[in-house]
Amino acid sequence: MTVRTVLMAAAGAALLAAGAHAAEQASPYGQWRTPERGGLIEVSQCDGGLCGKILGGSGGSAEDKYDRNNKNPALRSRPLLGMYIFRGLKPSGGSWKGSIYNPNDGGTYAATVSLRGPGELVVKGCVVWPLCKTQVWAKVK
Repeated sequence: MTVRTVLMAAAGAALLAAGAHAAEQASPYGQWRTPERGGLIEVSQCDGGLCGKILGGSGGSAEDKYDRNNKNPALRSRPLLGMYIFRGLKPSGGSWKGSIYNPNDGGTYAATVSLRGPGELVVKGCVVWPLCKTQVWAKVK
């Protein structure tokens, strides 16, 4: 083996390792911070797709700890912590699609979730297109 062959093999291995590391970091799975009220969402795989569960928030009053804005009065006393705001979003051309629940207004919307790099998750909810709201969540871990 020549020195050049060894160097090329080492460079190729380094590129593969860097690519694997980048792919590993560019994942929707993990904990994400929302821009509103300091929400902490855990994104994981469940129900055959992508799921997002509320782990925490900014605290606030006791009223903020329950699903007070739910359109169903029977659900207004359920705690927000541990509640899924989306479940089973399906892969669709580089993003995930399904529906998302917004505890701020009690509405459920068509949703698209996509990565904008290893540290940003773009979450878009639409009543009907083009009536949409987009948030960018920051990766915590």
